[in-house]
Amino acid sequence: MTIETETTSISSERKSQEPRDPVHIIREGAIAASIWKRQGPSGFAYFDFTLSRSWKSASTERTGYSKNYFSRNVEELISVSRKAADWIAEHEQKDSLQASALAA
Repeated sequence: MTIETETTSISSERKSQEPRDPVHIIREGAIAASIWKRQGPSGFAYFDFTLSRSWKSASTERTGYSKNYFSRNVEELISVSRKAADWIAEHEQKDSLQASALAA
């Protein structure tokens, strides 16, 4: 197996293990934080989040999402980031408590 093929194989394997839908979305204005539950190579489950900005073209009515932001988005970015971090902390604590209860 060549290095290129091996890298492609590993990359494809990781993509197939990635969740298709976020477990939770926090929106504020045009900004959204999508929270994902992922699993590391060792089997360790964890949460992380991605940020996006929705947009709509005035001329074509086309809509979409971007990972680029304007300075006017800063307050919403801060707010959804904090809310996402709080949501993750709360659910990691719940998962930890459930794991402890199952082990007992």
